[in-house]
Amino acid sequence: MGALLTACWVAMASAMGQISDAEQQARALLDRGQAQPAIALLKQAVAQQPDAVAPRWLLARAYLMDNNDFWALRTLSGLAELDPGDCQPALWTAWVLLKQGSLDEAREYLETAACAPATAAAARRSLLLAMVEQHAGDLEQARAHLTAARQVGRVFDEDKAVLDHLLARVEPGRTSPLTGRFDLNLGWAANARAGSPADPAATGLDESSPAGQLNGWLQLLMPDPQWVRPSLELEARSTGYSNERGQGLSYLLLGARPGLYVGSGAPSRLLAYRFDALLLAGGDRYDEGPLWFYNAHRLELELSPTPSFTVFGGGGRRLFRELGRSRIEVDAGAGGNLRPLDWMRLLAALTGRAQKADKAGYDLLGGTLLASAEFKLPADWSLRAGALASGDHYPHSAGYFDPTLRDERRSDLLIKVSASGYSPFWQGLKAGLTYEFSNRLSTTSLYRYTDHRLLLKLVWNFTLDPWAPATVAPAGHVPLDHGIAAAGFEERLQDLLRQDEAAQRSSSCVE
Repeated sequence: MGALLTACWVAMASAMGQISDAEQQARALLDRGQAQPAIALLKQAVAQQPDAVAPRWLLARAYLMDNNDFWALRTLSGLAELDPGDCQPALWTAWVLLKQGSLDEAREYLETAACAPATAAAARRSLLLAMVEQHAGDLEQARAHLTAARQVGRVFDEDKAVLDHLLARVEPGRTSPLTGRFDLNLGWAANARAGSPADPAATGLDESSPAGQLNGWLQLLMPDPQWVRPSLELEARSTGYSNERGQGLSYLLLGARPGLYVGSGAPSRLLAYRFDALLLAGGDRYDEGPLWFYNAHRLELELSPTPSFTVFGGGGRRLFRELGRSRIEVDAGAGGNLRPLDWMRLLAALTGRAQKADKAGYDLLGGTLLASAEFKLPADWSLRAGALASGDHYPHSAGYFDPTLRDERRSDLLIKVSASGYSPFWQGLKAGLTYEFSNRLSTTSLYRYTDHRLLLKLVWNFTLDPWAPATVAPAGHVPLDHGIAAAGFEERLQDLLRQDEAAQRSSSCVE
């Protein structure tokens, strides 16, 4: 975006005769990362126009891009002499000193820099002070400077990534007031029964079908770091099959989870109430579909001692249309994420569950292990691999699911593996292709299945912070290359846990 704005400005300014050919060529070289040719060009421009400011700013940027801090500082010193009222040379100088680890000198430059209030330069001064204090280990002071930067109301375009980066460092686990994710998946499933929350028995018929999924998740969160922060999560999951035999297995899941985040900073604590309701397209022996298959009322707890580790648990009552299946359920688990290498990210979660049904045959003890690995490729492409192992035992089911097996209790083992490839994010949107293999082994043969799925995915992640400062890129602005890129969207542990909940119903794949 910065390069595009620069190109637009250069085109307009060049047409108006406001910039020289040397500056125009230098900007183009720097946007392509070619520092050495730009330095040679700009040194000539500075020699020809010793009082001109614009080529000196570009030269300072070129020296920094070339990792030549000495001459960058010399150039910035000359800019300060040319325009003593401009605080920007002091800010750039402080950034260079900070990069070198000279925290005290950087702090001194920033404290003496006189930036006009309510300007993007004033916000940058506060951001750099926050970065100094964060590196010095004084997180309270860093938070105070970040608050000051946000209150300015505007930041340079390239400083927005710095603001987000620092907020993530000094307020671990912080999320935007509005966060959302939508997935559209289109493809083919070898066995529509494999995705059904109704847990139907085998029919012996061909159950392959074109398949489509549309999933949405939205979180609203009180923005300010209060001791108690209300939150609201809304969720919708839908799966549909076009094959006549699969249409009845299509479903829509709707959920809401109001809650309270308690405490400030780490650890994060969430106390929430969850309501789920599932609409099944097919009917049952009493009525034709669609019909509401179940609804659930649960209390849930989450504790995150660190942003990379979460302990969770919950329980409540799930009411089925088929009354004998209605149950009291409790579950608990833990999960975390790890980045052993810059290009690799691992997530895993382990859960356990127990269910006491109105009819003893549906009583259940089970557990699930989930794992996901993401591998970054050049140009922001990525690969992802996922695996799930889920076991369920029905301790009082002898003769219940299959009357011919009077002495054998039902036990299931579900194995799922998947592989995906994803494009880079563009405005929060990315495309991918996923293959998934599922196999459920069961002591009751009617509930065994094998499934292959191939899905074309379209994923949109977004965040919105109405209170965030606006970004500005003034005409002729020379960006400061902080080396901090805008953060991409990453699958969170909570996303994996939502998939774990779906896995308990055998109704979703794991990526």
